[in-house]
Amino acid sequence: MYIVDASVHIADIRPSEPGHREARAFLDYVRQNGEEVYSPIVALAEVAAGIARGTGRPDLARRFTFLLRCIPGFAFVPVGEELGELAAEIAAVHQIRGCDAVYVALAQQLGAPLVTLDGEQRKRAPAIVVAQAPSAALAAVAPERGG
Repeated sequence: MYIVDASVHIADIRPSEPGHREARAFLDYVRQNGEEVYSPIVALAEVAAGIARGTGRPDLARRFTFLLRCIPGFAFVPVGEELGELAAEIAAVHQIRGCDAVYVALAQQLGAPLVTLDGEQRKRAPAIVVAQAPSAALAAVAPERGG
């Protein structure tokens, strides 16, 4: 099980994004191996914005977010009161940006590693959360395919 940040999904679809190859390799691995992938529901807005702003194509953003929801094993978790309060505490204590704190909180709540291309998010996550780049997550389970 993994918590996957929007940065990984965006890099997967956009070859010009930094980290494209590692995001693609990691997501290919999780899809091929039936791994569970969770993201907070706000990831859909972040992904849509990243694709639309980067390409100028809202149609592509809509299509990709629709397809993302259809991938077996991928689930989007609502941000309820408990998750929101945990995210607020993490944001305050660790000085993590708002939406980034939601991913970290979900990882902490589910006890799953957070996979992100955001170096600041990885650095500031509390020690209880394993926060790693896609290449590191892949290397941990498939050393021959990682970084």
